[in-house]
Amino acid sequence: MYIVIIGAGSLGYYLAHLLLEENHECVVIDKDSAKCDKIANDLDIVAINGDATDPKTLGKVDISEADAVVALTAQDETNMVICLLAKDLGAKQVGARISRIDYNEKILRKLGIDVVIHPEAAAAGYIEELITKPEVLDLAFLSRGNAEIMEFEVTAKSKLAGKKVKDIENPSGSAIIGFFEKGELVIPSPEMKIKKGTKILIIAKRSVANSVRKKVM
Repeated sequence: MYIVIIGAGSLGYYLAHLLLEENHECVVIDKDSAKCDKIANDLDIVAINGDATDPKTLGKVDISEADAVVALTAQDETNMVICLLAKDLGAKQVGARISRIDYNEKILRKLGIDVVIHPEAAAAGYIEELITKPEVLDLAFLSRGNAEIMEFEVTAKSKLAGKKVKDIENPSGSAIIGFFEKGELVIPSPEMKIKKGTKILIIAKRSVANSVRKKVM
């Protein structure tokens, strides 16, 4: 696949590294020339110094040929504009890093955003799977509005309290993808026990979302 990454920060850097290891072709765009130089030298990759909200900049990377464009800047609005431009210029699939959770999903879909990446779950490995493995994409994040990430705080009355991850029977089409403990995101192992007060992130198809909520509460 040919993938264009917007943003050469740590997330964009490691996403590019993973994609190259999987033999995908990718280029990076960033406003910061120092970041462009670093990622180009470290990964032997084409890095364009420029503003990705400018169609001329996107034209430099043959955006119309891109299988996926992933906007990972720190600004939600910038990422949405980039996705809108990229889709209009012919990119097959676009993904945006979105920090705010109060954006109306219908508006995001109208913008043509195929994948919404939330910072709390924005590990490069997750994103690499989202854009390169369609069978995972069907179950991931807000893919085309068919799935969502839910956050729950485990209370003493919760059905999950005190259980190990491996002992939880997740409804088909859902999975626990992370814990928040003391403000830190933790990727759970099968042996980890879910404690009262822990915030958990669950990814689920919308068709099973209600079943997931009933199981957690």
